[in-house]
Amino acid sequence: MTDPVPDPAPDPAHPPTAGVRPVDLRDYVRFAPDAATRVRVFASGHLSLDVWCIEPQQATEVLRYPAHDVTYTVLGGRSWFVTDQGEVGLDPLGAMLVPADTVHGIDNRAPDPLIVLAVASPPSPGAEDAPVATDATAVRLDDDAPGPLRRVLDGLFGAERR
Repeated sequence: MTDPVPDPAPDPAHPPTAGVRPVDLRDYVRFAPDAATRVRVFASGHLSLDVWCIEPQQATEVLRYPAHDVTYTVLGGRSWFVTDQGEVGLDPLGAMLVPADTVHGIDNRAPDPLIVLAVASPPSPGAEDAPVATDATAVRLDDDAPGPLRRVLDGLFGAERR
């Protein structure tokens, strides 16, 4: 096993978080009748994760992140990404990379609501938002039997690290 790459110096704008934090993204879905909504789920010194909620016939403002690469993944609905290089339509589970300093935006021209996951690295500015619900039905903890990866990790690090 190789030595891990050291973490960069802490970023005061994005304090480190302790441990693994599972969430149910459905708890962060927040639509607004008058504008596209961005909800910050996570922010660390390395990346940020947002959920865009866009009603039919809405669009984001023009977006441009001079120092941040952003990946977008459509979770639900149909999207049209408008960039300075043209337009790209994505259906659910379609994804695209928007390099830093690219002018872009997201249109929802479809009759259904649109949910898009955005991951930026390094993180774009903004603090984490509180979830609008706390059901977390997609998060499973303490499954009865360990799977193959858990058995390998327990063998490497010992079960006491859990």
